[in-house]
Amino acid sequence: MRPYVLDLFGEVPVYHHDIDAWLRAVPRIEPGTRRAAHYVEAWSVVEKIKAAKLAGRFDEIVDQVEAPSPFWWTRFSWAR
Repeated sequence: MRPYVLDLFGEVPVYHHDIDAWLRAVPRIEPGTRRAAHYVEAWSVVEKIKAAKLAGRFDEIVDQVEAPSPFWWTRFSWAR
């Protein structure tokens, strides 16, 4: 856990790589899609990231990214 420094205006800075990390960890959405853009706006992702950083939990949350199962393809009916 690292302390987050406020910017010049007293705000918690949120960068693109923070949003990408959040999207990959929490809803498991690929950041470059239209779905991701809608999710960021609809679910107030920037505000959630700021709150997580202030609570000191941001790194803990985004480190939850799991590698896909080696049998990920079994989810699809055509792969059986």
